[in-house]
Amino acid sequence: SLADLAEAVPALEKMHARMRDGKRQLGKRRSGDKFQLSSSLFHVFAHRYRAARNAHKDVDYQRLSETDNFKSFRGHVEELRAKEPELKVVLKKALAEQREIDAGKPMKNIEALEKEIAMLDVQHKEDVTKCKQLEVDIEQQEEQHSLTISKLKESYEVEIGKLQNELNEVKAMNSALKEVVTGRGKSAELGGEVNEVK
Repeated sequence: SLADLAEAVPALEKMHARMRDGKRQLGKRRSGDKFQLSSSLFHVFAHRYRAARNAHKDVDYQRLSETDNFKSFRGHVEELRAKEPELKVVLKKALAEQREIDAGKPMKNIEALEKEIAMLDVQHKEDVTKCKQLEVDIEQQEEQHSLTISKLKESYEVEIGKLQNELNEVKAMNSALKEVVTGRGKSAELGGEVNEVK
């Protein structure tokens, strides 16, 4: 909103002042960073952006690129226009930090941030180790599972073989019984025929 923007622009200047920590400038621009905005250029850009928003207009990047402040962007209007999303992110960050300061929350200094990063790095290494161990455990479980299935399969095959043998034996016995029964019937019939002839 316009109210947030009005608050964010001075917050950006305060944030850069904190980051400079008494130095004249915030870092140095490398020769290769032709289209990199310095902290002072961000301030000018932020003021122009706020003025345009207050007038309910877009920033006139053509005109802005022709000013002395942005002379490195002359003939490169689109490069300057592409900086607008970056400006918005920086303004939001500055506003959030300033509101935390105003609310009495202490800002983390570089030492505290370095400790936090070191702790996160240790945590990350521990997490990676745990993940690797989990992968090993899962692999071992899969091997164990595969071995169990293989043993069960062998056991079932043996059991099925036994049952098949028993079934074959029963079939053979049934066959033999049928032959015996059929043979007795034939013997009785033959005996009757002999008696009749007599």
